[in-house]
Formats: sequence, structure tokens, C-alpha cells
Amino acid sequence: MTKIFSSYTNTVRKMIKGYNVELYNLFSDKIIDEVWVEHDNWNGGIDFYNLVINIPVELFEDLRKSGRLEEIEKMIDESYSFAMRGEGDSIQIRGVFLKPSVEETSFMGEDVDDSMWKPGLFRLFISHLTSNKESASNLKLCLSDYGIDCFVAHEDIVPSKEWEIEIEKALFTMDALCAIIVPDFISSHWCDQEVGFALGQRKLVLPINKGSLPYGFLGKYQALKSNNDANDVAKDVWKILSTNERTRQVYLTKLTALILNATNTKDALKYIEVLNQCENVNKHYIENLHNNFMANNILNSYEVITAMNSIFSNYGLMPLKRSAYTNVEIDNSDLPF
Repeated sequence: MTKIFSSYTNTVRKMIKGYNVELYNLFSDKIIDEVWVEHDNWNGGIDFYNLVINIPVELFEDLRKSGRLEEIEKMIDESYSFAMRGEGDSIQIRGVFLKPSVEETSFMGEDVDDSMWKPGLFRLFISHLTSNKESASNLKLCLSDYGIDCFVAHEDIVPSKEWEIEIEKALFTMDALCAIIVPDFISSHWCDQEVGFALGQRKLVLPINKGSLPYGFLGKYQALKSNNDANDVAKDVWKILSTNERTRQVYLTKLTALILNATNTKDALKYIEVLNQCENVNKHYIENLHNNFMANNILNSYEVITAMNSIFSNYGLMPLKRSAYTNVEIDNSDLPF
């Protein structure tokens, strides 16, 4: 998924070089999260975003203790404003926030292509042997209902592209990795390297025991038990992704954005039900939904609002009421000209 503000990343990076060399070396799309805040209908519509920049804890503490944290945030905000001059007001940055992160962050020299992923979904790389491609495909299909997109090499690589490069791009841009461990998994150099890549990037690795236990560094992770139903395996994977400290924030941020940006009631209801099943969701995610829910007129239906109000009530928030205005869907399949 191409990020909305990615076209300005290199320009802003060059502008901040004189302020902090370490941040300059880290600055890339890889460490920037775009968080949609709200939509304003004024002047044709304006979408507001926060940019959350994940930096090493050590750098964050250096900036905080030296009193430069807010100064650097303001400088980055102003740099984006300069880079976006003259391009209209349909998208705007509400604020820039530097955030301490324990995840490994390294500048890769250039932005990485992530077009193999579906926009807005959590990204899960499935490492598997060719003999298990059916299991991987079925798991991918089942996980899509949870707002999770899976990269399965035999499905997702365009034949005309160099497959090693495509796999590398998917590994660089994934949110987590799932490994289907079978007895011959350890003999595959490619699968072994994919897992090693994820571990080296400190990404969450989910091993699935399909006839063999995890080994080596992967052995410290408790394996999920495989069974004959891909839906059950998908649910177990989803439970971990939605609760583990390494993936919970990314997953819930994307899930709530999928609700707010739903293009039809079916998807809205589907993702609301997934959210309803999530455990220990921080209240700020629900408050963000409450504050911005009615900005999307697709969500202005009795069924959708009723489903969402059930969640709001559990968090002590006032129920929402349907707006008097609703969009009328027009069938444009046979219009005169």
C-alpha cells in the first residue's frame, strides 16, 4: 500500500538533515505511521492525519532529555508543510509525533515497493513449502475476514517479476510472519531465511505445528496447533495478532481505520464484529471511532449504528443517532446522455 504522504518523504528527509543526523539516517516510510484523525466536509472535504514517527528509545530519550523533542516534531511538521505547498487542502497533517519504539529501525536507502499488499489491511507473510501451498492459500482466504492480508509467494508474485526481489520486498514491508512448520521445513533454505529475516527485524513470528515443532531461535515461540479446519487456525492466528504487544497496536489501528473508511455496509458490519471479538481493546481506539464515525455516510444506517453502539455502551460512551441526511445510491448502469 502506497502511503498518502510517501511522495514527500525524501524531500522532508533532506530538509531535516541539518537538525539531527541520526533521525535523517532513519527517516523513511518504514518508520512512519499515518493515522487518520477526522474528515471535514468544508470546501469539498478535508481529511486530517497524524504522522507517528517510530524512533529508537535511545534517540527518543536523548531528544526528550535535551528538550528538543517538541522542537524536532515542529520542524518535521513545518517541513511537510513546505513540501506540500500549492497542492490544495484535501489532505492535511494535524500533528507530528515522535514515538519511542523497541522495534528495529534502519534506513534502507530508498522506499520499498509494497504494492503486493492490499491497502489498509494488516500484512502477514506466510512462509511455507510448495507442498503446503493449499494450506497457505486456505489460511490466507480465512484471514481476510479479519482484515489481514497474507503474502503467499506462489499466489502473489507476478510471473514476469524477479521472484527473489518480490519476496524480499514483502519481507521488508510485512507486519508479522507466520511459518507452517512441517518435517521438511528445516531443509528449505528459503523458508529458513524468511524466518531468520523476520527474527532479525524483531517482527512477531507465529509458527504453526503441522507435524513438526519449531527449532533454533524459532523454538522460543510456542507453536500453534494445526488441525484440519483452516478457519480454526485463522482464528488462532488472529487472536495472537490482536493481543500480542508487537502487533496489537498496528492491527487495531488498521482495523478501526477499515471500519471508519468502509465503502459498504457489509464490510463495516464484518469489521465491527471482529472488533467486538477483540480482547482488552484500549479505550482510545473506541473513542476515535466514536468521534469520527458519522463522517462516513456509508456508516449512517440503522444496522451499522446499532452494532457500533453496542460496543460504545460497553466503554461508557453515548450512543450515536442516525443523521437525517443519507446518500442515495444511484444505478448508473443505464443513464441517458
